[in-house]
Amino acid sequence: MEMVLLVLEKSILLVGIGCVLFSLLEYGKRSQDWKGVITVFYKRVDMTVNEFKFYKFGVSLLVFAVILRIGVLTLWP
Repeated sequence: MEMVLLVLEKSILLVGIGCVLFSLLEYGKRSQDWKGVITVFYKRVDMTVNEFKFYKFGVSLLVFAVILRIGVLTLWP
């Protein structure tokens, strides 16, 4: 069970990172504002609905992977 949760956690983490990077890459290609890719973490930028969905989904997966990691470390130290 521990091994399955570990593999699941790593998979969710990688998919989350991939979604965030994909959305930032799409924003950069569309707007040609590569400085905006860096500022998206602390400042609002104009993303399309599709880019924003991928970004929010990726951030949600990253948060879920962290919560899953804390749960695994709590149950199996």
